[in-house]
Amino acid sequence: MSSAPTIQLFLYGKWLFNIDQAQALLKEHPRDAQPTPVADWAAAYHLDRLTPGYDSAPWCPVFGPDQSAFSAEHALQADLDEPVIIATLVLDDSPAILLIDGVHRVYRAMTEGLAILPAYTLTTAETTRIRAR
Repeated sequence: MSSAPTIQLFLYGKWLFNIDQAQALLKEHPRDAQPTPVADWAAAYHLDRLTPGYDSAPWCPVFGPDQSAFSAEHALQADLDEPVIIATLVLDDSPAILLIDGVHRVYRAMTEGLAILPAYTLTTAETTRIRAR
């Protein structure tokens, strides 16, 4: 008996993004990876609070990983050559970007002092296609 394959998803508030579909879309419509700043994403996801030296009060962010669901050990094995995936949404009639795949890579890059990571950015139409809800 075999189990069903695991689908990689990213939940952000009420939105759910299908990462497997995003990766398939990127294979169908290849593009060059562009640099994205590690420090900006690390700050946005409060990754500094996931380091072993963080000794303040326990916390659980509204968005992004929390200490109960994040594996620093796994992150330190992440492939930094694999581009992260950034979605483009429209909020208040303006484009906004959201990292939907690569939080572990950003954490590793942050701990290693890297300034940038390669990234694929989806258009708003592509982002709509891979949103499960």
